[in-house]
Amino acid sequence: MYKVMIIDDEFYFREALKVSIPWEELGLEVCGEAKNGKDALEKVADLNPDIMIVDINMPIIDGLEFIQSVKETGIESKFIILTGHSEFNYAKQAVQLGVNNYILKPVNEEELISSLIEIKEIIKRETSIKFEFEGLKQQVRDSIPLLKDKLLNELLQGSLIPKENETLKKMEYLKINIKSDYYLVITIELDCGDDTNWDNEEKQLWKYAVSNISSEILDEKFIFDICYDIDDRICIIVGMDGTQNKGDFLTQLESRLELVRAAICKHLDFTITVGVGSEKAELFDIPVSYRESIIALKHKLTLGKNRIILYSLVAESGIKGTVFSGEYRSQLLMNIRTADEEEVNKLISQVFMRVRGENIHHQILFVVCIEMVAVCMEAMVEMGLRIEDVITQGSFNLVEEIQSKKSIAEMETWIKEIFMHTLETIKKNKISKASRLIEEVKKYISSNYQSSELSIDEIARNLFVNYAHLCFIFKRDAGVTINEYLTEFRIRKAKELFDSGNTLILDVASKVGYADASYFGKCFKKYYGLAPSKFIENIRKV
Repeated sequence: MYKVMIIDDEFYFREALKVSIPWEELGLEVCGEAKNGKDALEKVADLNPDIMIVDINMPIIDGLEFIQSVKETGIESKFIILTGHSEFNYAKQAVQLGVNNYILKPVNEEELISSLIEIKEIIKRETSIKFEFEGLKQQVRDSIPLLKDKLLNELLQGSLIPKENETLKKMEYLKINIKSDYYLVITIELDCGDDTNWDNEEKQLWKYAVSNISSEILDEKFIFDICYDIDDRICIIVGMDGTQNKGDFLTQLESRLELVRAAICKHLDFTITVGVGSEKAELFDIPVSYRESIIALKHKLTLGKNRIILYSLVAESGIKGTVFSGEYRSQLLMNIRTADEEEVNKLISQVFMRVRGENIHHQILFVVCIEMVAVCMEAMVEMGLRIEDVITQGSFNLVEEIQSKKSIAEMETWIKEIFMHTLETIKKNKISKASRLIEEVKKYISSNYQSSELSIDEIARNLFVNYAHLCFIFKRDAGVTINEYLTEFRIRKAKELFDSGNTLILDVASKVGYADASYFGKCFKKYYGLAPSKFIENIRKV
């Protein structure tokens, strides 16, 4: 017997419902009731009902808020909502919460019974999802319809000749749907990262299991064909009759896909992410919907895994600006030159913190990663390093490497590894007489940068080195001239003084070795893109 809980603020309605529905004949029992959402939340953990019949309009906590709270507790119940409203936004919100059905008041008993039977069957099907591992292995080897899969892949990739009679005959022979008025493509990706220790056979097994579950749940309501694309993702081509209302169709489809996602999450040891393309009127426009579903799927990098992502929603967001500003670039380059490992790590972490916080477009995320690695490569070239000495892969392809990463965390780790390897190589190359000389120059600058009279000639005399030789060695090994380094050092110290609360520009200029405040302002703006006064104003706003 499956347990049912009734949540409604009308006492007589609850009593009438308990006696008017043949619960026992349906294989159901009323395990409890509540008069509002707050009362229900206090009981639901103990009762653990399989199905909840919930009124939307209740005092204290309404029906939708109650359902949301139950979802957050992790209780796996099915929901039927009762409402006096027929507006579409209620249905849409209910679907997003995973509600199985909504019924208008006054309740039609036959409609309620039908809904209860359907939900009971869904529960039975979910409960019966069990796998005989070795048996499924054999099914994977023996049951994949290779020819149909190949033709469906050619259709997705756009390599079939449109309106070719022979092609249409092949599709009809293989029972591929070619008679719908509209088509859309759903692409499902298993959320398995580098820490998933599956061999190839296990991966095929779980992919086949996801396909089976998807087919079972969609089969009752939709006409579709299913295959695996060249990147081993599950692709479902769904057909739609022109007489169907598009809004209702898409809402129902999203609801079924949510059941698929929930079933995988509940019964298997991993999750899936689903990308949904938009509907197309022509069979041979299916490749467009397929590409849209892939674009939607790629947004899991920024939106997160274990969800359904509609192309129609992510397309509206558009491509917005970058999070890797010129200031970040300058600071990163300067800290690579000085081999400051702590600062480099800190800056990279700050960039990725902004990436996570601003929900940027996935293509912009790729660009940010390329820009950061480009800064690292620029520093390598400046210091006379070979890129091959740092990035050891024989056929390194920057774009492919970045696109192969499956999460923001993977991207961040990979980029940090490149930078750390670069810094290690730089440090190794500095174990030389010339490197020690450069370190002495830097040390001398660090001790004397506050003097406006500091010059290269003074540094050379105090280190007992020829002026021209010193300039040559410093430029060759440090990648910048001594004057450039001195200016960068002074400006960085100036920024530290501003950041620590010193707002007197003349005072700060003097403390970092500038007798002319106007010239100091020009130098500061060159490195940080802002005049000192504007920089101080921005600090005050934070």
